[in-house]
Amino acid sequence: MSYHVLIPGAHRICALTKVGDTWEVTCPAVEFLQKQAAVKAYSSMCRGFAVVLGRYATGGRQAVTSEMFHEADKPNGIWQFIKGDLRLLCFIDKTDVFITDGYVKKSQKADRVEVGRAVIAKNNYFKT
Repeated sequence: MSYHVLIPGAHRICALTKVGDTWEVTCPAVEFLQKQAAVKAYSSMCRGFAVVLGRYATGGRQAVTSEMFHEADKPNGIWQFIKGDLRLLCFIDKTDVFITDGYVKKSQKADRVEVGRAVIAKNNYFKT
């Protein structure tokens, strides 16, 4: 499993990448943000993620509020960054944060399917 460092800092913000059978590389988190940034209703939220992620990269969990970042699945160690209706799922390895993907919130609770994908990505990351 590979990743890109999106924002360097004391707490690097990284996005997981996938390498396909024909060696194409995709980055689900970045692709999600690009797609949502093209939607007028979500474009400012996507720009807001840059601020939230930058604050976390500099100061860690203490630099963001629980409205910006909290656990989506405590037993599996999956967290989420929040900006409006948009969510970025991630996990933490030491001081680095690894974003697995994003989704648009449709209910009060975290989307179980999306969280399940994040758990799989986390498990694959720690296998390598």
